[in-house]
Amino acid sequence: MVQNGTLVQTATAAGRHVLDALGEEHPARSLSRLSDSPGAVRLLRELFTVAVRRSFVGRDPRDVTGYVRDLLEYQSMPTGGALAREAEAVIRSAVGEPDLAYRIPDLRRFELICYVVGDLVRPPGIPPAHLIDLVEQAERRAERAR
Repeated sequence: MVQNGTLVQTATAAGRHVLDALGEEHPARSLSRLSDSPGAVRLLRELFTVAVRRSFVGRDPRDVTGYVRDLLEYQSMPTGGALAREAEAVIRSAVGEPDLAYRIPDLRRFELICYVVGDLVRPPGIPPAHLIDLVEQAERRAERAR
């Protein structure tokens, strides 16, 4: 990722790949292409957890519902039905309700994680320095989980 004309390095190749994907025109799609890299998948899961917890811990569960509706609408996807329920379950599983996402297949869960992580850069997006901090925190979490 380029910040102020300087290439920003993260601790891992997976971190660089994630930041590069987030800089693409369609970040969620670019993130999903990282599925063949176990390190990138692990990092994406940790980044998702870090971002979701920062956004939703201690907030009303209805805030998750509103966010999911907005995210799916932005992605031009149906805002109701199974997809919305699954997206909400995956997000709520990261903030302390893991049983909600138990039956969601791994591939679908990964797809939803890519949408949420990709949404971090939706205009106006979070500042690049904050995004890099999130990726670095996720890298540390992924390293500890090894």
